Amino acid sequence: MIYYLCKYLALFLLKVFCFFQVRGREHFPRKGPCFLISNHSSYLDPIVLGCAAPRRVYFVAKEELFRNPVASFFLRQLGAFPLRRGEVDKEAVRTILQLVREGKVVCFFPEGTRNDGAIKPFRRGALKLLVRGNVPVIVASVKGTYESFSRHRKFPRPFPIKVVFSPPFMPGDFTLEALENEVRRRMEAAFLAF
Repeated sequence: MIYYLCKYLALFLLKVFCFFQVRGREHFPRKGPCFLISNHSSYLDPIVLGCAAPRRVYFVAKEELFRNPVASFFLRQLGAFPLRRGEVDKEAVRTILQLVREGKVVCFFPEGTRNDGAIKPFRRGALKLLVRGNVPVIVASVKGTYESFSRHRKFPRPFPIKVVFSPPFMPGDFTLEALENEVRRRMEAAFLAF
């Protein structure tokens, strides 16, 4: 209940203040598991992706965000779960693979942290997780969240925000280097779609 109330409130605000646009929703499988992978330049990105996706999305979020009990409660209600960065977090990996086995959509950001407007190199662990899960991967490109609410801003400002979802592909046939190149290629190609 909290997830959908927050989603539709956020969607209303995005449409009013950020001229929110989405392309490629039709690429989501109607059911069954998939990974949603996106560039990451703002705290707005999970909100934007949750609003843009036609299905409920479960998010991997850095463990530090869960230290405040109130924030932790709401993040969990919104489908987020913690990941300890800088180490192999076996519990988070188990949670991700369990959600995938249950047919859910799991989103994470392979850069591992917010960028400064340009896509950073991907974490090897994120790429290995895609291969291990071996379910369809949908690449999202989010544009405008950096300008609206970068790490250098204290408050968001109105700015057009756009999301493009690519057609899904299976990661199992790629080497890690080729997989990173394919995901990056899809992110960058989608930036040109608007």
